[in-house]
Amino acid sequence: MKKDNFMYSCLSTSRNNGASQKLFSNRVKSLLASHQLVGNFFHYRTAIKILGLEYGQVFEDGRLDLNPDKWADFGPLNFHFGPPPGVLPHIRTAVTERDLTYYPPNIIPQLKAAAAKAVFRRECGPKFEIMATEGVQAALAYTVSTFVNPGEEVIITDPGYFFLETPVLLAGATVKRVSLSAKNNYRLALADLEAAITRRTKAVIICDPINPFGTVQSKAELEGIIDIANRRNLIIINNATHGFHRLDPRARHYPMSSLAHKDLKNVLTIAGLSHGFGLAGLRIGFLGGHPDLVSAILAAKSAVTRINMSMPMQHAALAALKDRTYLRRSGELLKKNFSLLKEIIAGVPRLRFVVRPEYGFFACIDTSEIKASCQELTVALLKRKCAVYPADGLGNTDPISYLRLNFSSPRRQHFEWLRKALPEAIKEAETGKYRPAVLDFFKSVGTPRALGIIRQIKAIR
Repeated sequence: MKKDNFMYSCLSTSRNNGASQKLFSNRVKSLLASHQLVGNFFHYRTAIKILGLEYGQVFEDGRLDLNPDKWADFGPLNFHFGPPPGVLPHIRTAVTERDLTYYPPNIIPQLKAAAAKAVFRRECGPKFEIMATEGVQAALAYTVSTFVNPGEEVIITDPGYFFLETPVLLAGATVKRVSLSAKNNYRLALADLEAAITRRTKAVIICDPINPFGTVQSKAELEGIIDIANRRNLIIINNATHGFHRLDPRARHYPMSSLAHKDLKNVLTIAGLSHGFGLAGLRIGFLGGHPDLVSAILAAKSAVTRINMSMPMQHAALAALKDRTYLRRSGELLKKNFSLLKEIIAGVPRLRFVVRPEYGFFACIDTSEIKASCQELTVALLKRKCAVYPADGLGNTDPISYLRLNFSSPRRQHFEWLRKALPEAIKEAETGKYRPAVLDFFKSVGTPRALGIIRQIKAIR
């Protein structure tokens, strides 16, 4: 049985094989050097090898999800609550042989109407249209490739979602990062956005609610961003995929598509059902905006993939959006889970929340007061059957100082495992037992940013 998986081993080979790299485009070379590319940032999968485990012991039957009977998965943003109960029965009864025989349309009328209302909070018409994509990441990639030219800049927030940077690099463009911190309340401030814009800026990606913090932009901030973009003729890509679950009753999330009183000529909102509805395995995404923009993206998509979202996926999405109780039931679980997580973190000295999430099902834990990096703590936690995400894959800000935790598991047992594991894992991580292996990983990545992380870890005392 192999001790590595294909994705990680092929990345290592691609980075280090000079003969092959001569064949790569400059876009792929920049992608392979990105710290946001899978395999270049530390991950609990990296910890598998450090602990001397076999991949088959952790990921059974070639799957990418962990067996919940054996592992507490607080890492990737799978929505562990699972899909609405009516989805599978609906697929079985609604999908016909004809649906499988012929190419599917972009989006069937019933799903178009349901998604416009539930996801974008408006109706389709002369100024607004939607299309379906293979998940939100595909929507982002199609949009960037449609509007961004080589040499241009795209503004993103940092820390941020792992894969905001990668489609920008594949377009031959560069990323301009705006740091999120307590100074701007972990939101994109208008003054910071204005300061980041240059003559080369083409687009701004607004991930709202913000992954990894769960904070949301105010309505006034979103309106201000729209005004700036219109004045500077910039494309806005508004990723609203985590806007289905509200944790803080005082907060309110607005997909930018819903602000119909504003001139949304340059605004594109993307969202999907992977995270909010537990359908990550089906890759269901949507994109909405002015018809002129959406038609151009649909043309680019057709040229690249030719294939629309399959009919089983469209029927699954329709069934999910028609479930009137799912979001309420899953939202109640998330509030209970977050209360439990607050109790656990309060009971562990030197850990605290970076900021309290307002939406979503994830939170960031500040580990800066312990005498170990969050990567070392990740290894020690995996040893105790708890999988988490360390910070370096999320951006340049505090890359060794926090963990992102997904608290959507319906199993209270997982939280009890975490409660027991955290103090033990911190104690073990602080011995420095895993530091050489963590440093070796970043040496193997070899990018300037990875070398900078090595210096930060070595400075921990």
